[in-house]
Amino acid sequence: MKKILKDTLSVLTGILLVNIISYFIFFRWDFTHTKRYSLSQVSKNSIRQNTEPIVVDFYVTEDLPQDVKKLVKEFQSLLKEYKSLSNVNFTINTIYPDNREKEFRATQEGIIPSFKEIRERDLEKIQKIYCGAVFHIGNNKTVLPAISFDTPIEYEITRMLKQASDTIKPRIGFVRGHGETTLNLMSELIDELSHLTNISVVDLNLNTFEDCNVLCLIDPKDNFSPYEIAQLEKYLAKGGRLFIALNHAIGLLEHPNNGYINSTGLEDMLEKKGLKIKNDFIVDNNCGVCNFEQEYGFLKFQQSISFPYCPFITNFSKHTITYGLRSMLLIFASSIEQVKTATPYIFTPLAQSSSISGVQQAPVFFDLEKQWTQKDFNHPHNTVAALLTNEDNNSAIITITDADFLINQSAIDGHTDNITFALNSIEWLADNSGLIQLRNKFTTFPVLEPVNESSREALKYLNFFLPILIIWGIAFYRYKYYQRKRENRSHPGYID
Repeated sequence: MKKILKDTLSVLTGILLVNIISYFIFFRWDFTHTKRYSLSQVSKNSIRQNTEPIVVDFYVTEDLPQDVKKLVKEFQSLLKEYKSLSNVNFTINTIYPDNREKEFRATQEGIIPSFKEIRERDLEKIQKIYCGAVFHIGNNKTVLPAISFDTPIEYEITRMLKQASDTIKPRIGFVRGHGETTLNLMSELIDELSHLTNISVVDLNLNTFEDCNVLCLIDPKDNFSPYEIAQLEKYLAKGGRLFIALNHAIGLLEHPNNGYINSTGLEDMLEKKGLKIKNDFIVDNNCGVCNFEQEYGFLKFQQSISFPYCPFITNFSKHTITYGLRSMLLIFASSIEQVKTATPYIFTPLAQSSSISGVQQAPVFFDLEKQWTQKDFNHPHNTVAALLTNEDNNSAIITITDADFLINQSAIDGHTDNITFALNSIEWLADNSGLIQLRNKFTTFPVLEPVNESSREALKYLNFFLPILIIWGIAFYRYKYYQRKRENRSHPGYID
């Protein structure tokens, strides 16, 4: 009896100690293939290098739907992981906006509520849900207004840490003087870049770009002079890095309704390094829908049609820049090919058109009523974005044959990764720290894969008959076992 009591007390003491230790030290094992529940090395380094105290005010509605509860639990677990690695004071305050005063406070802090339709038995209601956080890192304050399954939570937290701890930010220069796209037309890109970089407008003729970590050339329309090309070559020779987005293929959907090629001189510079932009238009069966104004007599109306000249790009290489990207929508893109040169630049394709795609040599006449066939898509997997790297001087060039995809993304398709590709490219060129790998790391939960009808029927009958067969099997085994035992007992001298 004493032994049983002693063992019971030992077990209870062990459980108590484990609970006490787990309260102060948070850890968990991650057995997922993608390690989605583990902090990346860049996040671990950022939280360990941070010297400022951190206070997180987490505003969350108390009574939540089940799917949102899972998201909240993962966010809280992620915060605890950061806290366990932090070398400074890390405080997490959970605030439930359950009255008007707290709701007003949440709104004042910048938390945006969402509204979700909830069905309970025979009733339907609209629930207001608060799920956002305010981060105070030293004297800096940053808000995550709404946390959802589309929020790259680890990226946002690590970005805040780097923003607070990095005193010297890389400088990004946007080249001007050739009709390039202005910054106000790329507001989403500029807003995101401004968190971790210093942005400026530069002129190749004034030598104001030499201290830039990255030069961006977005949609130049005029030719670059030989002096400006020489300046870019000089910049690259010193380890400079370029992000080039060209509207090489120009499409006019109004009069005269044709497409032509616009060369700026950058194409020749790139070809000498092993990247050739061809004078063609990519057409893809996997394409976007465009609205065109049609006229019938005196009537005018908008018509939506699938437009193969606007390819949906879903084929990405396994590179840090394209990690996690799902799709991009381009408008009038040209194909890129690798050519052999004597330079040490290494060519890496980043994005390609689908397996049902083709090219049309410029000039092109757009027939909006054209009936597309398989013969039109006879040149699959055309490269639309590529990377050139030079290990000798650490220079690099990223080129994409469309620039309009950076302008007014919401007008194109709010679900594409257009802006993300540009951000990843520029951040990779500016600082190859690995932070961009987190931009597309979302909180996801495993779901059952869909099965066909025959498999569903087989599983249904298996679920029904398998337990019965198991019970019959056990019963038959026990019957034979006891039958054999009775037979053995009938034998003289048998001892059970």
